[in-house]
Amino acid sequence: MAIYIDHCGTTPLAREVRDAMVAFMDGGAFANPAAHHHVAGRAAFEAVETARASIASQLNAKPEWIHFSGGASEANNIVIHGFAKRFRHHGCRILVGATEHKSVLDAALDLKDSGYCSVEVIPVQKADALIDMTALAARLADNPKNLATLVAVMWSNNEVPARNPVEQIAALCVKYNAFWHCDAVQGLVREKIDARSLGASSIVFAPHKIYGPKGIGVLVIPERTPMLRLEAPFQGGEQERRLRPGTVNTLAIVGTAAALSVHERRRDELLAHLRACDEAFINTMAIRVPGFHLTIPRCAKCPGIVNFYIHNVDAQSLVHEVSEKVCANRGASCSGAGGEKIRHVPGALGLPVEVAANVVRVSFGFVNSLEDARMAAEIFAAAAIR
Repeated sequence: MAIYIDHCGTTPLAREVRDAMVAFMDGGAFANPAAHHHVAGRAAFEAVETARASIASQLNAKPEWIHFSGGASEANNIVIHGFAKRFRHHGCRILVGATEHKSVLDAALDLKDSGYCSVEVIPVQKADALIDMTALAARLADNPKNLATLVAVMWSNNEVPARNPVEQIAALCVKYNAFWHCDAVQGLVREKIDARSLGASSIVFAPHKIYGPKGIGVLVIPERTPMLRLEAPFQGGEQERRLRPGTVNTLAIVGTAAALSVHERRRDELLAHLRACDEAFINTMAIRVPGFHLTIPRCAKCPGIVNFYIHNVDAQSLVHEVSEKVCANRGASCSGAGGEKIRHVPGALGLPVEVAANVVRVSFGFVNSLEDARMAAEIFAAAAIR
């Protein structure tokens, strides 16, 4: 069986989550939750609201702050386009980090020629991939028209081990009266979210990164001053407080509540395991592979992601050669990470083209043993040497 080290792409469904979802299916609450005027609809509606309350409790949030979508990418789009649509008659601007997930970066850049929303890409520090706080502060301060401003900077990166200074970002946005959208998909994997104290205007996460179901995202909009108010970018229904029309995925919502509950109990165990896997993989690669380099150094607060390149070795060929034995990626799955295209994240680090085009990302999880990490490195090493 192949060694799976692509947990930033997705994680397998945890047994406890599967059991919760099967129990829900066996319970027979199959009706549309929006039809809560009849008994069958009420049963489904109550399942959704019970899950919503459970998720809110885990995040120190109110249930009405929690919105369900078809995935984190969709939730990010709802925020970016919903913000621009809200302020289209007054003008607005979006400051987006250069290494954001494509669902944030591309959604923002899509508005660049809108005529009512300006978009600026904020660079990251080359050495560690963290947002350039000096550049961000300068752009926030330069707002002579006092335009509504949305800062879109993620918590932890999904391609390289980088954890942004979210506490400083929050303080900076408060200082300049800006909204802050936090893609916390990888942040939640490694740290607890407190929606009240984080300081974000909106937060997004995806349960399939924490051993939950795919096809669902969670958008949290805390009550803050000022509070981020969005105009729905989609039409056709009044579900999720009119932000996201369409019948909600009741089964996945139940699974999301279960996944978050399990993850909150096991996070510390997971982090210790991720650090050990990182070390086993890196040490083996360093010994076995001449020309092995980390793209950026390890980050204590972002374990479980190793991004590397090997001098004079083509990454696409390497990943494809090991693909029957090791499941890894060249970057984010949303970018077609097995193909030829240079990822935007290594490009934003200012790496030479021959390096940026040849990085590989491995990401560990509970399905891996330390021996898996070492064996994966041995397989990579043998292929690289060939």
